[in-house]
Amino acid sequence: MLDYILIGLVLDKKQTGYDIKKEVENSIGNFYKISYGRMYPTLKALADKGLLTMTEQMEGKRLKRYYMATEKGREVFINWLSAPIDLKASGEAQLAQIFFYGELPKEVRDIRLQEFEIYIQQALMQFEGIAKALAAEEMDEKSYYGISTLYYGLQNAHNILRWIRFIKEQKPLSEGFIRPYNED
Repeated sequence: MLDYILIGLVLDKKQTGYDIKKEVENSIGNFYKISYGRMYPTLKALADKGLLTMTEQMEGKRLKRYYMATEKGREVFINWLSAPIDLKASGEAQLAQIFFYGELPKEVRDIRLQEFEIYIQQALMQFEGIAKALAAEEMDEKSYYGISTLYYGLQNAHNILRWIRFIKEQKPLSEGFIRPYNED
């Protein structure tokens, strides 16, 4: 996953490792954690594979390394991005892929989001079936917290579906997408 993220971050512009780190912190790093100890060796490995170019440039007394995706790197990245979302991956990994969906043609993006929406709807139906079965059982205090994770799953599935529908319609963020938590 880190390979694809790094290629995606240098798809259209040359950046130093420091620039990439700052971009991660201000964007994808809000939900996907990147080990900076792995970032630099991964950038070098991607350059060695021909997926990135690495150019060195003296700036003052400092040698800076700039990275940018090659055509081969772009092709590998777009193939990954165009593939269906890995439904067994963590939510963070799924978001990392969706993060770059602006690079996809609308038709491909719409198909992938529709597939993801169907998967979440199916998961929601499973959660609801389990919840219905558990509602008929008597719950003791000891099992409460374990079962409460089902409630988390239900709420999370509902929120993901709302989010998918919102982004499929490409609503402006000013239309209430970003709003404080309330208890409704």
